[in-house]
Order: sequence, then C-alpha cells, then structure tokens
Amino acid sequence: MNDALIARLNLLENKVRELVERYKLIRQECAYLAEENANLKEIIKKQTIQINNLENQYKISKIVASIAPDAESAAELREKIDAYITDIDRCIDFLSK
Repeated sequence: MNDALIARLNLLENKVRELVERYKLIRQECAYLAEENANLKEIIKKQTIQINNLENQYKISKIVASIAPDAESAAELREKIDAYITDIDRCIDFLSK
C-alpha cells in the first residue's frame, strides 16, 4: 500500500514539475511576443508617418505644378509650402502634448 501511494505521489510530483516548466516556457514566449508586438506597432507608426509625409509631398507637387509657370517659381513655392507644413506639424505636436 505504501509503495503504491509513493508511486502515485512521485507521478504527481513529476506532473507538477512538468506543468511548472511548461508555464515558464509559455511566460517567456508571452514576453517575447509582447516585445515583438510593441516593436511592430512602432514600425507601423513610423511607416504611417512616412506615408503621410509622402502623400503631403505628392499633394504639394500637384499644387505647385498647377500654380507655378516655371521650374524656378515651382521650387520656391515648394520650399514655402514645405516650411508651412513643417510649422503646422510642429504646432500639432505641441498641441497634442
């Protein structure tokens, strides 16, 4: 009777050890996935900003092409519009903080 009880106790102890190991592995995987998720969100944020900047540049190019009669005027107008957009972006950042 004692031997059977000891055998069952050893089996239970082994199962608990196994579960603790699996728990540790799952926690490590969870931490890794959380870090990867944060990194991917940061990449998405940067790419979204980059897309918005490219869209703004495209819109500026279209406006300048329709307004400015020659290349010199177009370059000057593009610089002014870029400066205005930069100022507006700074204001938006300031207000959002």
